[in-house]
Amino acid sequence: MSGRLDGIQILRFVAAAMVLIQHAVFLPSLNYGIDVMAFRRLSIGSAGVYVFFVISGYVIAGLVHQHPVKFALHRAARIYPPYLASMLIAGILLTSLGGIDASKVRWLWSFTLFPVGGAIDSWANVPFWTLIYEMTFYITTAALMIGGSRSFDIGLVVWSAAIAIAAFLLPPQPSLTASYLAILINPLSLLFIAGAALNRLHSGSTWPAALVALIALSAFWRQATPFQNLTVFAVGTVAAVHLAVVVSPVIRRARWLSPLVKGGDFSYGLYLLHAPIIAALLLAGLPKIVSYPWAVVACLAGGGVVGLLFGYFEFRFYRAARSSIDGLVQNLDGEAEAGNVSSTGRSVLP
Repeated sequence: MSGRLDGIQILRFVAAAMVLIQHAVFLPSLNYGIDVMAFRRLSIGSAGVYVFFVISGYVIAGLVHQHPVKFALHRAARIYPPYLASMLIAGILLTSLGGIDASKVRWLWSFTLFPVGGAIDSWANVPFWTLIYEMTFYITTAALMIGGSRSFDIGLVVWSAAIAIAAFLLPPQPSLTASYLAILINPLSLLFIAGAALNRLHSGSTWPAALVALIALSAFWRQATPFQNLTVFAVGTVAAVHLAVVVSPVIRRARWLSPLVKGGDFSYGLYLLHAPIIAALLLAGLPKIVSYPWAVVACLAGGGVVGLLFGYFEFRFYRAARSSIDGLVQNLDGEAEAGNVSSTGRSVLP
């Protein structure tokens, strides 16, 4: 694990675990008719998603010197194979249990993740609305990368300004809308920008203004998003990502933390597949067998174990795919290092 940002990997695992906990408590409550509104107000799952967004911004900004073609191939290999596999598994599993209404399937964007418009109605319990946000960030990043690091830095500031102007002039945009423009100007995109700005700051860039812009927007974030504590949380998450980077050398030497680092390696698979497994357990009759607290435990265990196992195979596949891509395009951007190395000089295996 030498050279990796192990602190980021642990933070990834924590974020995925937060989403797992949210679903393991909330989804069974619907079957048992139990009011968990007090728990839902904690927004543990939403917080986990937002941690992922900031981490993604940080990691992707570390690839600013990559050739756009190599960047696009890496992103496609990272996102699509496990995503489509999880959709296939969820589709077969939930259809066999009568848990999917085919009339709700929006085939184009739910399988391509392209932000082509319309409401994002999850039909397979795979959290693809967040991946549509990711794809929007990747598309925008690839465009900004064409002009190099300076263009990227300026682009972050301009993007932040566009979100600010839209927040003042336009009514609040729904978060679950699969429209490129709507996502581009949604305050949630500031989480990606904040992470990217932090990475550029770590790499010695003189353009940390995007991060400053994020904090300055706090006065009207409340009216632009349904999550009232998002601004304070965003600043806290940026600080947590910074701390995770700083303490990575210490974590690397602490072997007892290696299981958590591995959990971060497998976090994408856990994130993708845990909710379909929980839904399948409930559809299969879990509420008829155990009480609600034990159902929560079963959902945590089932979703967690299967999700991590899926993540293990997903991680191994991506490492092999990334090596193949690097071999195909090794002369595109003239990078001397093998694999993905951030502009801070440390690998984060995005």
